Amino acid sequence: MRTYFNKAALSAAVLSCLSTPAYSQTLNQDIETLTVTGTRLPISLTKLPGSVSVLTESDIQASGALQLTDLIRGLPGVSLAQSGSPGGLAEVRVRGSETNHLLILIDGVVSNDIGQGSLVDLAHLTSANVVRIELLRGPQSARWGSGAIGGVLSITTKSGQFAANTSHVDFSAAAGTQGTLQGSMNARSQSDNVGVSAYASYIRTDGDNVSRVGNEDDGYDNMTAGLNLNYAVSNEHTLIANLRTVHYENDYDGTDFAVTGLPTDTDNVTDGAQLSAKLRWEFAPNNTQYRSALSAHYRKDENDNTESGVDAGGTTGERIELNWTSFYAIKNWDFAGGVEYLQRLFDQRGPINFGDPNQKQHDNTYSVFAESNGQLTESLTATLSARYDNNSEFDNALSYRGGLSWQLNNHYTLFTSYGSAVKTPTFTERFGFFPASFVGNPNLEPETSEEWEVGVKANWKKVTGQISVYTADLEDEINGFVFVPDAGAFSADNIDGESAREGVDVELNWNSGYGDITAAYSYLDAEQTDNGITNTELRRARHQGSLTYTTDFGTDTFSLYTKLAYTGSHYDTFFPPFPEPSQTLALSAYTLATVNLSYQIDAKWQVSLKVDNAFDTDYEDIVGYAGQERRALLSVNYSM
Repeated sequence: MRTYFNKAALSAAVLSCLSTPAYSQTLNQDIETLTVTGTRLPISLTKLPGSVSVLTESDIQASGALQLTDLIRGLPGVSLAQSGSPGGLAEVRVRGSETNHLLILIDGVVSNDIGQGSLVDLAHLTSANVVRIELLRGPQSARWGSGAIGGVLSITTKSGQFAANTSHVDFSAAAGTQGTLQGSMNARSQSDNVGVSAYASYIRTDGDNVSRVGNEDDGYDNMTAGLNLNYAVSNEHTLIANLRTVHYENDYDGTDFAVTGLPTDTDNVTDGAQLSAKLRWEFAPNNTQYRSALSAHYRKDENDNTESGVDAGGTTGERIELNWTSFYAIKNWDFAGGVEYLQRLFDQRGPINFGDPNQKQHDNTYSVFAESNGQLTESLTATLSARYDNNSEFDNALSYRGGLSWQLNNHYTLFTSYGSAVKTPTFTERFGFFPASFVGNPNLEPETSEEWEVGVKANWKKVTGQISVYTADLEDEINGFVFVPDAGAFSADNIDGESAREGVDVELNWNSGYGDITAAYSYLDAEQTDNGITNTELRRARHQGSLTYTTDFGTDTFSLYTKLAYTGSHYDTFFPPFPEPSQTLALSAYTLATVNLSYQIDAKWQVSLKVDNAFDTDYEDIVGYAGQERRALLSVNYSM
């Protein structure tokens, strides 16, 4: 069945591109480059042998989105699972991988939460002051190390982007339903050799009632700030310093373990803090093809929980990274190579009830890496990358990726790639301790993944698009819900089998003359086999898609953004009260509608009205957690 699917889908992809009529005029295919996500070496998006989606600053501004989840919902390959109200857990899975198999970068700093199982919780990533989002699908461990199995999501803020000799200040303020208030500020100044940028944003909301019973809303507060310095010491030396902080407070519901097994209104609060820092020195000597970069990155995530005002424990995760990379160019080939040191630290704390959760753990990884890309012929581009990791706790690991792009003509490019990636067990999976709930397993082995991908990229007069077909196999997948009778709690263990994933990602952009239309569709078949029993992977819809339309009505005053995001039916596990066994339930498909209407008062002032979940659709991503209700937000923006 899988063999037939792969052949049929590949044939359809190739035939559809070869049979579509081409326009006589083409766009410049080398305008945009991917500089930090897929390769250390700049390469045009059309020549990159991989599937990538890009949201620009104009896309983000047109959407009026408050949170990052509003922007990435509906992107090809993306499965979102939100536990209701803003600030609640927001998991993202790419191409059927686990939520901690996606690497998150903010201005180039890895930002996964070490203290929370290295998962990606997008709930605390607001879209204010974000200027670019790149989602690169597929294994990227050869570039980024452990964890980049499903892909990489790179976020660039205004403090991470500079333009020569420009200064800019802008403000925004908003108010809306559910007691929502939002404000942001951004300032930037750059002379010939010094650039300074700073931003801050604040959002608070009373939220929604996540539980299907009761009437308590779950509120949320978030304060985010960033600062960046870019100093060209000379024409050979550049220094870059970056700092970003997030402080948030989130109300969350508990679970009724005695009667329903579902969320119930409780007075639970999480206080969280995030800190990212980067210091980078770039050296590019004159009259040579050599350059190098030495960088230090630091990330800290701290979470503390209280239940009815009583300490319920917390975690702190830290990531310290040192990297030295050298670059060299020879004719049509670019090369990069270097060494890296990574230390990860884990701290769990909490009250001593039926066991002591308080502990400190750490590990170290020494890595060497190399990569290259270049022209084999005038139309054939090759990329190669490899990485060797020496981890203090696990066997040495080798990750690699290779790809080819073949530009058939000015309109079509075929690409294929193969990659192998690795994911080391998290500290939570190995050592986490939650009385009567979860006990870690220190004997876990790393997960490994291999993926093949083949696709087509097309660029016509007013239409661009891409379609890719992939198949991936994950071995030694870690199941974090294995019941251990002796402990009376769940634990983690490597499954005895493999997780197989295959699918199709499609994206199409059309400048119709009456507005811009973007359509996306994903098909996913993800199954897990454990001890000879095969089950469909949870919280991943087989069919997903989105349709986005933006227009300025041919004027300089009004603009409209609309988006329909469809999530197909999917499965989740329900744990009823003891002694009933767990149940796998099907959750219904749903479509969310977003509308943002803006009016440009003059060159400096703009007002916008945004409505999320415009049809007030009732939905669930996770069993028992009601999805976000309809909400409206009125915004005023000032730019100087």
